[in-house]
Amino acid sequence: MHILARLSLLCATTLPLAACFNDEPNEVQSKICIYNTDPQAERCKAGQMAWFRPDDGQLISEQMALSVAAAYCDFDHPVMHNRAGVVCVFTDQRLSSVQ
Repeated sequence: MHILARLSLLCATTLPLAACFNDEPNEVQSKICIYNTDPQAERCKAGQMAWFRPDDGQLISEQMALSVAAAYCDFDHPVMHNRAGVVCVFTDQRLSSVQ
């Protein structure tokens, strides 16, 4: 029983440390892709946080927000929008339908 307790303690202390040795940062999630045209959106990577931000601080309509979300957002993740733009996780699955 004493050996089982030690083994359990060893497992409980080493398991949380396993995440510390992942030196590879998730580059896709560490940067935001900002775009306001279709050609600019094509530079974004799938899975990357993306922000549709119109030029010169223009406001967008609800229709434009829905169009951007329909073309570029991964609906498995939250989509945020207001009159200033759309923020979501980018998907390239519907790029062909945009062109």
